[in-house]
Amino acid sequence: MSTDALERRAAADVVAGAASPPSGSGMNERILQINDFCVDYGVDEGAVRAVDGVDLHLDRSKVLGVAGESGSGKSTLVYGFTRLLRAPALITGGTAFFNVGPASEGGPDEFIDLVTANEATLRRVRWTQISVVIQSALNALNPVVRVGSLFNQVFKAHRREMSRADRRTRAIELLELVGLNPDRLQRFPHELSGGQRQRVMIALALALDPQLVIMDEPTTALDVVTQREILGELAELRARFGFAMIFITHDLSLLVELADEIVVMYAGRLVERAGARALYDAPRHPYTLGLLNSFPPMHGERQELTGIPGAPPDLSDLPSGCAFHPRCPYAMERCAAERPPLAKLSEEGRYVACWLHVDEVHATVPVELRRAVPTTSAGEGGAT
Repeated sequence: MSTDALERRAAADVVAGAASPPSGSGMNERILQINDFCVDYGVDEGAVRAVDGVDLHLDRSKVLGVAGESGSGKSTLVYGFTRLLRAPALITGGTAFFNVGPASEGGPDEFIDLVTANEATLRRVRWTQISVVIQSALNALNPVVRVGSLFNQVFKAHRREMSRADRRTRAIELLELVGLNPDRLQRFPHELSGGQRQRVMIALALALDPQLVIMDEPTTALDVVTQREILGELAELRARFGFAMIFITHDLSLLVELADEIVVMYAGRLVERAGARALYDAPRHPYTLGLLNSFPPMHGERQELTGIPGAPPDLSDLPSGCAFHPRCPYAMERCAAERPPLAKLSEEGRYVACWLHVDEVHATVPVELRRAVPTTSAGEGGAT
């Protein structure tokens, strides 16, 4: 968010200042806590709300999957709380507390609110503690700078004590971690394949041993074999170094083996949140079910894909009630009149924003949305 945007927000007094950082037992495990987070594009009457009241958290060494169609608010959410959005984007509410570690040896962890942090604090945190692998590696990598120079720039900016030889040694180590030959340091990005460019981005993201790595659809436009290789490498790297990860994608099947928990977004809001395997095997929101039915199974008999009818809504003119109701095959009269809250179900760690699962509705929940969670995934992941 730009300085001008921050000043406009402060002048408008739109962000409540009463929110406090996480505290209590077990907070050393909490690395990120986001509450009632909102992002608009534009101001005043022309403003469009792209992220609307999102609450989520992430613990150390865990992987949070964020799924949804294009335009659902996934990237705006993560680029919002990391303050990487440009005007006319504007954070209009909420907090995003990030754990920067103990302020003193043996002391309690210190949380900073990324929403209100100044530029000096953000420069200190970005890349050293939070790094990002953006969607298009070809656009992210400078086309006229060799790969080795990209690593040099990172180390010169954040590790000034490193010698030239140390920087080169570290760059070679990082390339080898992601399965690339050291001779790639002499190449320009356009001389690398799509998969190799993405591996370079991942190596750059891990250069300073961050606590949190954000992956914004890192396998987009890659063939399925390369996708599988990169996902396997990410799982191995996370197990080895213990960093937490936010993985953004529109393909829920990619998250099953990688993520601990998945949140599903639609029209800027969370509509479902659960353990990864539980959500994949037994979705509770019609939109989640539609996403799962939009991709062909890898095994078994051939099936006709049903997908989701219609298109995502115009954020400047959202439908009344539940934003998904015009596309929902199970919509009721109440869905068009009232917006459902993200409510906790009786199942452990399961939150859903759908009137079908509210007791007082007395509606028959479709069999597809009430199938039992397999025993192996019961209680997996989950929110608190």
